Amino acid sequence: MDLHWIHKARDFAKHAHGAQLRKYTGVPYWHHLEEVAGILLRHSQNPQVVAAGWLHDTLEDTTTTYEQLVAEFDTTIAELVLEVTDVSRPEHGKRPMRKRLDRQYLAGASAFGQMIKCADTISNTRDIAEHDHRFAREVYIPEKSALVPVLVNARNFCYPLWRAAFDEVEKAKFELQIAA
Repeated sequence: MDLHWIHKARDFAKHAHGAQLRKYTGVPYWHHLEEVAGILLRHSQNPQVVAAGWLHDTLEDTTTTYEQLVAEFDTTIAELVLEVTDVSRPEHGKRPMRKRLDRQYLAGASAFGQMIKCADTISNTRDIAEHDHRFAREVYIPEKSALVPVLVNARNFCYPLWRAAFDEVEKAKFELQIAA
């Protein structure tokens, strides 16, 4: 496997996210990106997918633009990042409406894009379920319970990764005693 894109994406993401920290743990944000990329690396030998895993939050959480990603990497990687970037905005209404829009958008993502979302879901579900029981129980886990079933392209292309995301959400539901 050619690691060029992966190393370049790691360095770019670490720089782009700068001093950002994870909400609950205070560790550098790039630890989440590293976990997502690592999950993808276990399920894909495609370096562009793993690179996009490193970059998956750059359009949402940094000043990085799509055009910068295209110029720095390539259209394929930039498109994968775009596929997993939330399309909803505050003006679209309250959180349930925004998450519904994002879920509909993700339903149309490619198998690779949905794989990135599965890896992101695994990482975030672990973190949120462990550190914010109330938010996890009332908001986050119900949202992910609605999201994972629509990731059909990932399920059909890489069932083990999709199943890992499904199982992580189900585990959190069980641990937090959320009704099905």
